[in-house]
Amino acid sequence: MAEEASAGFDGAFVPPPGTVFAEVAVHTTQPARRPFTYAVPPGMRVEPGMAVFVPFGPRIVQGIVLAVTDQSEVEAVRPVSAVLDPEPLLDPARADLARWIAEEYLAPIWECVACFLPAGFGQKPVTMVSPVEVPPLLPVDPKDRAILQYLAEHGQVTLDELREEVGQVPLAALQRLQESGHLTVAQGLARPAGRPKFERRVALAVEAGRAREEAAALLGARERSVEGRLLARLSEAGDIPLSEARALGATPAHLERLEERGLVRRYERRVERDPAAAVRGGSSPPPVLTPEQAAAAETAWTAPVTLLHGVTGAGKTEVYLELVRRTLAEGRGAIVLVPEISLTPQAIRRFGERFGDELAVFHSRLSTGELYDQWFRVHRGETRLVLGSRSAIFAPVREPGLIVLDEEHEWSYKQADPVPRYHARDVALRLGELTGARVVLGSATPDVVTYHRAETGQIARAELAARVAPAAGGGLTEGALPEVEVVDMREELQAGNRSMFSRALRQAVRQALAAGEQAILFVNRRGSARFVLCRDCGYLPLCPSCEVAMSLDQEASIHAMLRCHHCGRTRRLEDRCPKCDSLRYRPFGVGTQRVEAEARAVFAGARVARWDSDTARGRDAHARMVAELEAGAIDIVVGTQLLAKGLDLPKLTTVGVVDADVGLSLPDYRAAERTFQLLSQVAGRAGRRDRPGQVVIQTYEPEAPPIVAAAAHDYRGFYEAEIAHRRRAGYPPFNRLVRLIYRHPNLEAGLDEATRVASELRVLRDAAGRAEPDILGPTRPFIPRVRGEHRWQILLRGRRPAALVAEVRLGERWAVDVDPGSLL
Repeated sequence: MAEEASAGFDGAFVPPPGTVFAEVAVHTTQPARRPFTYAVPPGMRVEPGMAVFVPFGPRIVQGIVLAVTDQSEVEAVRPVSAVLDPEPLLDPARADLARWIAEEYLAPIWECVACFLPAGFGQKPVTMVSPVEVPPLLPVDPKDRAILQYLAEHGQVTLDELREEVGQVPLAALQRLQESGHLTVAQGLARPAGRPKFERRVALAVEAGRAREEAAALLGARERSVEGRLLARLSEAGDIPLSEARALGATPAHLERLEERGLVRRYERRVERDPAAAVRGGSSPPPVLTPEQAAAAETAWTAPVTLLHGVTGAGKTEVYLELVRRTLAEGRGAIVLVPEISLTPQAIRRFGERFGDELAVFHSRLSTGELYDQWFRVHRGETRLVLGSRSAIFAPVREPGLIVLDEEHEWSYKQADPVPRYHARDVALRLGELTGARVVLGSATPDVVTYHRAETGQIARAELAARVAPAAGGGLTEGALPEVEVVDMREELQAGNRSMFSRALRQAVRQALAAGEQAILFVNRRGSARFVLCRDCGYLPLCPSCEVAMSLDQEASIHAMLRCHHCGRTRRLEDRCPKCDSLRYRPFGVGTQRVEAEARAVFAGARVARWDSDTARGRDAHARMVAELEAGAIDIVVGTQLLAKGLDLPKLTTVGVVDADVGLSLPDYRAAERTFQLLSQVAGRAGRRDRPGQVVIQTYEPEAPPIVAAAAHDYRGFYEAEIAHRRRAGYPPFNRLVRLIYRHPNLEAGLDEATRVASELRVLRDAAGRAEPDILGPTRPFIPRVRGEHRWQILLRGRRPAALVAEVRLGERWAVDVDPGSLL
């Protein structure tokens, strides 16, 4: 049901019979989960998916039409102001999908619609302040004079810009200055961040022969030599960027003289920003699939949804490529998702080699302009294959016939912030239902919920049980999974080895280096240490804003620093304990920085690099790291979970898990699953070609079930134990969860509001005579405070907990997370 469009404001009317209505998702700060109803004026053509301007309160705002109907559920409506573009931006399937996301994840409808729009398309309503041509005498008030002085110098500005420069500007002050004739205030729309890019160029307007003659004549005249050089260059190139003309010394005056003589012309040309340009033209023939791969491709081709469960190195990507080939051959489009930006360089190359001219790329490291151009390239149908991370599921691929989620178990497919907090896997499944596209979920360690769906017959399953490796005479042969050794670090300590590297790990890495091979040292923690602790009084430095332990960062400056990885707060590490002045104030645990330093010391002469989110901040950092690894310029790479996701390197044979216990005991029902997946995936990077792989897992809990199962490459054994536990505890897939988080700077005020909402939820549930959902809390979550705000958590567990939450009105300090990726 659509909501009433700003009833009570001027312009609302009771429409006559025969009026056509538009349900519009409105770009406003009001968090409405449903569209608003507007009347379509006679003679105006409005279709679903179109961008329009509509009145909302006293302003004109952007909107997207989601439906056109001949009925309205509200009496007084306002008319659509104008159509922004006659070409719809959303097709009917995407419009339906946006509404589904809003309902499924209890999110504002505009935020859901905006996911499908070109990057930078949205124009927020803004207050514009303008000077008048002939102002009266300046006012006496210093703040008023400062406002008017700024306007006189800069012309029309937004209210936000004005406040940035002159400080607080009350609306009452602007109204007073407007009434006295000093300025004008109006409502407008901000300039869109995404728009086409145009390059200014200079082109030859005569034949090259004449240009050379003119150039020779001008070069002989000293005062006209710049024009001569420019004509000489244009006689060779015919057309150059204006920037190149300027580099030759050309000024506007030079260009004007040449234009007046009809020798050159200036113009603008649209520039396509194309991050996949390097692979355009690729169309290598596909290899012959193994019988197991061919059978898996056939299963996925004939089923609506398929789990492709294959061990690491089994060639799942070749199955994806074959399915993409078939899809494009039948004239439909395909979307392939990868979980991390770090995987896109290799994925772009693999898919670009096969389908270069059909490929578009979407991920968050691209600029707004690149994303804008890629979106319209796909929307026009110029490319039919989209490759990218989570948000690529919203790309406007025409007639999608295939959607692939590689490493479908990865938590990075779940959006945490901002809203909508969707899961790309569930959005893909819904898009498949709406468009008839086949959906393939691939993983060596599937999400327990996905595997349960396959076990119960809700989706198909295809198995790839064997690794493949290049055969000596060409083609493929069966490969072997790496051998895994679990080292009990308690025994290492008893043997007198206090190093972070066990004897087995040192030996394995040295053997790899001697053979000219590469090694990974994996630790799931950035920084130099997990925390710093005083061994005398037990003092632990906590972030004052987040109340979590600060980790040691020895690269932040000349001095060692403590850093909070939640809010970024830093402080210098003291030489002594701030509480008891003890010198036994030392780091505990290991992070990537410390492992990197230790590796350089232990494996002298080895080329060691670190790959974590601190070192991979640059735009092309991932691509550079992959290129260096593939070129053999790195012997040992130290990193976090970025290394565990799909990396495929021919010389990588050895993996060392420095601390397998990180995350194992976290208070999250997915802790065991994530530990198993992470260990299995990082172990799977070893020995993916014709060289055998070896993995060393260091742990203080060698008997922990996830570690035992990962060492044995035993997904089935892990799944059976985990699904039995979840059945007993009532966790997914047997129930769904909704997590409510309330943030407030005052601890007691936060508790009062969280208690009120929990009580209201229980009253509504009991009044309906329902036994579920369970309502747990309010309690403090594992991370009780972030950026100075206290957090309170309510957890709902049941078959449809979101339906109950939808009945409660929540304020802006509440965050609603349906099917949360974490409970920490």
